[in-house]
Amino acid sequence: MSNGMPVFVKIDDYKDVLDVVELLKAKIAEAKSLHGRINDLKNEEDVELEIWRNNLEEVERKVHYIDTTLFEPNNV
Repeated sequence: MSNGMPVFVKIDDYKDVLDVVELLKAKIAEAKSLHGRINDLKNEEDVELEIWRNNLEEVERKVHYIDTTLFEPNNV
């Protein structure tokens, strides 16, 4: 086919190929959209996990302070 000769294709086959190409384009766009949404959800999850970690560390510090205060009052 690289010799420059024309290629003849049935018009029905050509239309089928065009339909498949359009379907592929739509599926690619859908996949990109889903990827973006998943990425957004992951970022939201990362933020929530960081907040949770910070809260746990704060509670841990407070419990340590209470523990130190109750059992070693001279060290405070």
